[in-house]
Amino acid sequence: MPKAGENKEKAKVKVNVKERVVDETCDLSLSELSDIPLREIASFKRVTVLDLSSNRLVSLGKNFPTLTRLVRLDLSKNQIRFLPEDFGQLEQLRHLDLYNNCLEHLPLSFGQLRRLRYLDLKGNPLTPAWEKIVGRCSTLKDCQQAAKNTVSICANYKPEFLERERLAAQQMAGSGDANSGQSNGGGGDTGSKQGKSTKPNNKKAKAKKLAGAGDNELTIKAVSVGGSAAGVAGSGAKTSQKNQKKKKEASWLNMLSRAALSSLMTFLVLFIINVLIIYMIMFKNPDIADKLVEYIPHQYRDWILTKTEIFRLHVTDWISEFRTPPEEH
Repeated sequence: MPKAGENKEKAKVKVNVKERVVDETCDLSLSELSDIPLREIASFKRVTVLDLSSNRLVSLGKNFPTLTRLVRLDLSKNQIRFLPEDFGQLEQLRHLDLYNNCLEHLPLSFGQLRRLRYLDLKGNPLTPAWEKIVGRCSTLKDCQQAAKNTVSICANYKPEFLERERLAAQQMAGSGDANSGQSNGGGGDTGSKQGKSTKPNNKKAKAKKLAGAGDNELTIKAVSVGGSAAGVAGSGAKTSQKNQKKKKEASWLNMLSRAALSSLMTFLVLFIINVLIIYMIMFKNPDIADKLVEYIPHQYRDWILTKTEIFRLHVTDWISEFRTPPEEH
């Protein structure tokens, strides 16, 4: 009797949540909790980090996914056997620690945790299929890869295989109940006969188990192959994008070089044309030159005339030197 009373007192342990909240962190570790004070935690809207490690939790409760603002959640070193089916409502979650619990499988709503980057499931009696998905989780990279694998596989998991698993589980449970009833009821002879008849049932159950495991493995392999194919396609798309960028850069360089050459050529042509026009006006038609001078403003007329006269003298000297033979020089 005193032991039961002690257990009840331990089960009713209450914690002042307000004293455990510091900034955005609520630390309820090492508090011997068997139930989570959800109302008190939800009242602190700024809490995004929740630490419930090293307690006596067996389940999280149905309303736990209402804490949708959580970004980091530590549930390590408890006795949690299953997570709520709508656990995926914690869409802001990025870090989840489930080390050293009693989990055998995870809910498929994990496919909604698109922002999850860390998942630790060491020390849990996971089924072989989930062990393949999660991996060892011995290092930081392993935990990051476990988060990616679980989210992607749960998101791509088909409901048909879920129904098969449920039917197989129900059949297993029904066959186990029937075998236990047959072994408990009846006399010696009938008991021996029933015991003989249960052997083939056990064989059938084992065969169903193996078939269910085979279906699970096949589905997981298919998803993983799809993931690898998607990865190969993604890498091919990246390389093609890089090649396209390089081609665009090369085309831009070619365009710039062509534009530079064309501009140089046009500049040279215009310069030659202007020189010819000036020569024709100044030396062949001085009347036109005088008329053009009248349109020049008075402020700049003297300067322009001096410069043009100097230019004319240089040109005439150059032409005279060019025309005279070398003997006269």
